[in-house]
Amino acid sequence: MTKILIIEDEQPAGQYLTQLIQKIDPKTEILNVLESVETAVEWLSNNPVPDLIFLDVQLGDGTCFQIFEQISIGCPVIFTTAHDEYAMRAFKLNSIDYLLKPIRQEALQFSLEKYYQLNEENAISKVKYLEELMHTQILNRRSPRRSFLVPYRDKLIPLKDSDFAWLTIKNGVVVATLHDDKNFVVDKSLEELENQLDTTNFFRANRQFIISRECISEIELYFNGRLLVRTAPSSANQILISKERVPVFKKWFEELS
Repeated sequence: MTKILIIEDEQPAGQYLTQLIQKIDPKTEILNVLESVETAVEWLSNNPVPDLIFLDVQLGDGTCFQIFEQISIGCPVIFTTAHDEYAMRAFKLNSIDYLLKPIRQEALQFSLEKYYQLNEENAISKVKYLEELMHTQILNRRSPRRSFLVPYRDKLIPLKDSDFAWLTIKNGVVVATLHDDKNFVVDKSLEELENQLDTTNFFRANRQFIISRECISEIELYFNGRLLVRTAPSSANQILISKERVPVFKKWFEELS
């Protein structure tokens, strides 16, 4: 199901566009219809990224380009406007189409089909790229590091890589949680550890977490195409696999052993 956000300051136009989109593709979900730059920035800052945005150029409190100046928009955009003088500026952003008002059903259908085609092509290319990157890293990696010395009070504690359940960043430092739920500060960055740990047993879930295969107790389908990984011992913070990383995670979990 495609999740769509509409940013349109004229309520009748927003309602018309909503009805027209769902008439063309009933499987779409309209997340919200926002009317201003301010509400759009607030919504986009506090919600998951939609799959697609329909964006009116001229809003009640400014132009839509002010949204791009305040927040990064990481999804395709279809611009809607009664004027065409903004077309060149729009295409420099995330635009995949530019619809002139009044919007005709045929033009809207063409724009949606264009989005679906581009989205499918991008998804396939991303999966291939990530799979190739993962296998290249595995083939080219050095011998994995098996032993670590971690500071604890006035001592250095010897640990094996197999002791680690997962590692995360807390207050700017990397903390390793062991399978027995003990915690130790590791004097390495997550990037260094990602390159040193055995990639058959450890996976970089996101910017905050590296998880071991053994700690994974459950995997849940999460909204926006992501996965929620539950671990034992459990983590106080959610461990999420992004939509783009899901195919790589599944391949790692199922095939690398």
